[in-house]
Amino acid sequence: MIDGVLRTLLRRGVVMQMEVEAPPYGGQELAVPRNSRFGFPWKCSSYCPGIVRSLLPATFVTIQDCTHLVLVVGGVIGFIMIIHVAMALQWSSFASIFKCTCSLFFIMPIMRYLIQTINQYDDRLQAKQRDAQLKKENLTRSYNELLSDMDGLLTKSAESSAGLAERSFESKRRDFQRFLERAKSRYGSNNYVGSKADSDHLLKQFRRFCVNWLAVFEECSIDPISCPKRVVTSEELTRCTSIVEVCDLCLERLRVTEVRFISVQRDQDAQILRNNRNEFRRLTDGTAIRGSGQLALANGASSSAPARQVQLGATEASGASRCGWLSFGGANGCRYQSDQTDGYPAELRFFFGKLILLSRDHALLLFCLVWGVLVMVLEYAMPKPETPVVPYIMTIEVSIIVMLVRFEELDVIQQLEREVKQLAQSTAHVEQQREKMREFWSNAQQLTELWLYRTVPRLDLYKELHSQLEDFPSEDLLSSISGANQALEELDQRLGALECWRNNGALTVESKKAFGKEVNKLCQVQEFDEILMNLQELSTNGMKALNGLPAAAPKALKP
Repeated sequence: MIDGVLRTLLRRGVVMQMEVEAPPYGGQELAVPRNSRFGFPWKCSSYCPGIVRSLLPATFVTIQDCTHLVLVVGGVIGFIMIIHVAMALQWSSFASIFKCTCSLFFIMPIMRYLIQTINQYDDRLQAKQRDAQLKKENLTRSYNELLSDMDGLLTKSAESSAGLAERSFESKRRDFQRFLERAKSRYGSNNYVGSKADSDHLLKQFRRFCVNWLAVFEECSIDPISCPKRVVTSEELTRCTSIVEVCDLCLERLRVTEVRFISVQRDQDAQILRNNRNEFRRLTDGTAIRGSGQLALANGASSSAPARQVQLGATEASGASRCGWLSFGGANGCRYQSDQTDGYPAELRFFFGKLILLSRDHALLLFCLVWGVLVMVLEYAMPKPETPVVPYIMTIEVSIIVMLVRFEELDVIQQLEREVKQLAQSTAHVEQQREKMREFWSNAQQLTELWLYRTVPRLDLYKELHSQLEDFPSEDLLSSISGANQALEELDQRLGALECWRNNGALTVESKKAFGKEVNKLCQVQEFDEILMNLQELSTNGMKALNGLPAAAPKALKP
């Protein structure tokens, strides 16, 4: 029956008057190959009623070659089979319902793939392929540019002064920890010699000194204005009733508060860049399954269209079988292997051959081929059906075999479209990562002057002061630490808001550098009293450039 229908259609195709239409692509007319034996492509629109012609896509009424004809015939027979199976459901016997359900499980996935394949099977195949390839090339270029931009950001970050500031922050954190450990042993209630009033006053001044240092340490953040690095809150320090408790609380928090936001971000960005490069190679490389002589087709991720076309052309030129995904001989045992995240392509070795599942659609066709045979066996094994479907299944099986034989060729455009879609998604994801990197390193660059000329010099000054306080005798400690707190707080009040110290802020670069230089000079002074005197002079008369700056926001930590 099927052969008779095909022969009739072929005889009619020879006498049809047809015109080859090839839409322009890039200003040129596409040459559509014409089958000299059967006169393809066939235009069957004149033989279809007007209503049917308006409902059917052009790919169903213009037949390009024999493969296209088999697919269309299979689609029509599949549609008729669905109607017959639906009609057979009116019989309520268990056998009828069970067989109809099995038939539907067979035909529905195949109809989806048939329609999808037929819809792309028109005289614009070359234009579609070129368009998809052009989109893929543009996306590949954009992806590569994003990676280059990310690499440039990472290179600039390594050369930035932000890393130097971070190392200084971490060094001053460890220095202050050592000071707290020594203060805990030297100024504890059991070791301090003095009256109860002096002891309470010393606790207040020591807490005040820690508050001042922590206030400076809050600036060691990528966003010191909105998200400062707050180690201890004022309420927590106020609840401490002794110097030992203050030291223990601060030490506990500082030990778990490493200042590594620059180096951690740089390592994370480097890892992201490596992952993106690996993903880029996976998307553009044609080696989805390693090994010589194996197909390089994936489910839309790993191989490029030119590589596939070269392989297919080589296969056809050599006269080898088009079913390159199936081979016999040379197998040793049974094994399943897939190197891709989505599971395709996958290699299945069995005792007498090897099968490569190229994609989900390829696996679906193979499954439906086997399932169709089982349904036909079921039709013969169970009581005779009210509506036989074996002829329909046999016709669909022929269509499946044709699609499997020519799967590499039929799947080229769909493969390209899947690759373009996945590459577009990956490009959008990389662009988001690039924007996050750009935002982070731009913020870090804006804060380098604040860190280098305001935060780091003051932490150096605190280091010099608490290093000398460690060795002060008990009778001089209270007055010395009180004077240091007073001088440091006066200096902080003159510095103005943090926004003024950002790059391009209200302060000039020269003024920032001059302040940092003056504070560094204080750190070179050997005598504690002389440091405090020079510090008061600096706060009062030494920095005229700081006059008129907007006042800083009230500190979260107060003595």
